[in-house]
Amino acid sequence: MEQEEKRCRLPESELDVMLAVWKKGGQASAPEIGEGLGRQLTASALHSYLKRLEEKGFLSCRKEGKVNVYTALVSEDNYRRAESGSVLEKLYGGSLKTFAAALWDGGKLSAAEVADLRSYLDELEKGGT
Repeated sequence: MEQEEKRCRLPESELDVMLAVWKKGGQASAPEIGEGLGRQLTASALHSYLKRLEEKGFLSCRKEGKVNVYTALVSEDNYRRAESGSVLEKLYGGSLKTFAAALWDGGKLSAAEVADLRSYLDELEKGGT
């Protein structure tokens, strides 16, 4: 069952594990998660990350034969929403304009991305998604 208000910010290593699970559709075996990380990790280290994510309420685990299968209890969208809101509030005082200006000034936004953002905001204003 989805846990709506997950406020726990994950360290990068645990977030990488969750991204691997989400990439597999929200459910994956330990070996699949290891393969999905894109970097070598010992079985012991992976098990530690998975155990911590279970304890934090991000994953559940069940045994299928000799393999542990992990299921995400928090969706990627909900985590992304909570995390982006937290970053926006903490670093930019809740101002999307200040955040976008920082991206633009830092050279992180291309003219095409600005046009896409403008188009998206126009859609939102008209009541679309």
